[in-house]
Amino acid sequence: MKVMNPVSPEAFPSTVLDSGKPVVVLFSAPWCAPCRRAEPTLRQLADELADRLVVVTVNVEEQPELAERYGVRAFPTLGLFVDGRLVHHSVGVDPVPEFLDEFGDYLPDR
Repeated sequence: MKVMNPVSPEAFPSTVLDSGKPVVVLFSAPWCAPCRRAEPTLRQLADELADRLVVVTVNVEEQPELAERYGVRAFPTLGLFVDGRLVHHSVGVDPVPEFLDEFGDYLPDR
């Protein structure tokens, strides 16, 4: 199982904005129970779509400037970045099939 990588403010540009693949960013907080419940779904996505997608986490308590920059006001929030731009975001994390329905158009074909 791949581990979702926490991303620091310093690494955010190279990891997220300059990625050659779409990047899903989970904006979460350690005290957030729904965020913890979302992690297995995101790990599954990271495993199943590793060839098409990067999954990282941002701890908003440690990095409030990133949350503010991208308008994160509720947790968990998923942001999908493609070619350095935030193209879609949603609050909450759905099971993998629903995630693919919502975000699938942004993912490259296999």
